[in-house]
Amino acid sequence: MKKKVFAGILFGTMLFFSMGCGKENGNNQGEELTPTVVPTQEAKMTEIPETIPTEVPVATDVPKATATPAVDISKFALAKYPTVHADVPDPDIIRVGENYYMTSTTMNLCPGVPVMKSTDLVHWQIVNYVYNILENDELGRLDNGKDMYARGSWASSLRYNEEDGLYYVGFNSNNHGFYLFTTDDIENGTWKRYKMNGYLHDPGLLFDNGNLYGLSASGGTCRLQQLRLNEENSTVEAVGAAKPIFTAKGWSLWEGAHAYKIGDYYYVCIIASPENKWMRTQLCYRSKSLLSGTWEEKIIYQGGSGNNGAGLAQGGLVQTQNGDWYGFLFQDRGSVGRVPSIVAVEWKDDWPMMGTYAMNGKFLANQSDMPMRIQLPDSGLENYFVADDSFDYAEGETLDLVWQWNHNPVEEFWSVTERPGYLRLTTDRVVNHIYEAHNSLTQRTVGPKCETETKVSVAGLKSGDYAGIAAISEHYGMIGVYCDEKGDKYIYQANGQFKTSFDAFNAKTEEPLGDDAEVCLKISYDLAGNRANFLYSFDGENWTELGNQMQLGFSTNTTFMGTRSFLFCYATEQAGGYADFDYYKVNQ
Repeated sequence: MKKKVFAGILFGTMLFFSMGCGKENGNNQGEELTPTVVPTQEAKMTEIPETIPTEVPVATDVPKATATPAVDISKFALAKYPTVHADVPDPDIIRVGENYYMTSTTMNLCPGVPVMKSTDLVHWQIVNYVYNILENDELGRLDNGKDMYARGSWASSLRYNEEDGLYYVGFNSNNHGFYLFTTDDIENGTWKRYKMNGYLHDPGLLFDNGNLYGLSASGGTCRLQQLRLNEENSTVEAVGAAKPIFTAKGWSLWEGAHAYKIGDYYYVCIIASPENKWMRTQLCYRSKSLLSGTWEEKIIYQGGSGNNGAGLAQGGLVQTQNGDWYGFLFQDRGSVGRVPSIVAVEWKDDWPMMGTYAMNGKFLANQSDMPMRIQLPDSGLENYFVADDSFDYAEGETLDLVWQWNHNPVEEFWSVTERPGYLRLTTDRVVNHIYEAHNSLTQRTVGPKCETETKVSVAGLKSGDYAGIAAISEHYGMIGVYCDEKGDKYIYQANGQFKTSFDAFNAKTEEPLGDDAEVCLKISYDLAGNRANFLYSFDGENWTELGNQMQLGFSTNTTFMGTRSFLFCYATEQAGGYADFDYYKVNQ
């Protein structure tokens, strides 16, 4: 069996030392946490060094309720900015014991809602998914011109309830309603599915006094809805009517509620943008009473991060086993997508102010791009968000967790055992373009630059078939093999608009390939420059660039996701053709 080699992502982040103190708690939910107000010294932003020093000092002059274990500073996890240089939008995060878990938005992709694990808040591995298929309907199956692009699972809320020992994930789907999933084994278990026909936009789950609530913030009003799970029919029931608990003015975007009970206060964190300009801003609302209290508002993070100046917001709060507090927020970073980073949390007057700790230990509010060490031992694990694959699988073995399908897979038309050591994609119907194709297999890209590569055997293609590797961004670009009406096969490159067929090839090789040809194909991404180039090779070493450079982008009107690479095979004239993919590589 070929060895699968996993490509690790260089997760950067501003490293910081959150000096909030509190009672140790396994889940940050359902049990009161007690923040300690920490005095803050005024400090100016210090210059970020070009290289990260071997020893990055940590702040040591702030008392902590729980002492940090004695660990060699060089053994602490080192984070740079950004933490995860890939599309992991709308993160929510919890801690259970010494493990940290995070979920994220995955829209139309299957399986959906990845569960990611870390022990040091810097290095993350996908360990599970919440569901395999959200709905087996026309939208999920790409039938009759319908699809789930820019829809599907949105902004999941992740919580652990100590009372019943279950993990909860709740999210909204614009076309289907509100879903809630539970499991007692977040890493290896299956999830039980509950559904409510009503909607909770970007919900935030909260356990309080034995009750389960869903908070939904939109249109300037945050509403609280008590929820109950009906085990008999696997539904989520609304207990009474949703209650408006607070409103806001002066903000355009205003959504993404994350709710907590910490100390004497209930806190709701919300992403917003000022009415007069676009700047992602993290707001916080607090009250000593969930149902009848007066709510105060405060900006807890507002500032540009990195060279692009885009704001950082929407994400969760978490307290470490040592008493430190951190937040995970995301930032729009062009074609790579919405990229999360970790921020320090310093409690001031019982507000969780966000920023970073400078090299001299001073807290800098609204800053996030300085290198620092997290006061947790480095896990020593590779990051697992993308990976190489040799497609050597045993019968019944599942694909590596880095893979997702574009919409619901059609199981009988793909295989990794029909030709051992190859992924076989077989066309099951005639379509107009790649966005309608079943069984396109996809992974994220990784910034700032990366290459994705495959080798495809085209002996099984029929007239009108296209097979290869595509960059799916705001629109598409692809390089692959086309089989014409005579049965001749040519290498081609093409770009096109979202959900439209290309009118002509940008380039096509002059001489047809042999019937049993195998061709290496590559996409070279410069995600910082928002562009991609397309190449082919017959030996995997000598590469020829083909066609046009693609201008990458990100749009909420198309896929609503960062750039991904697709392995595809689709038919435009007759079904039944197939392509065999020998491997997939990610070079960074």
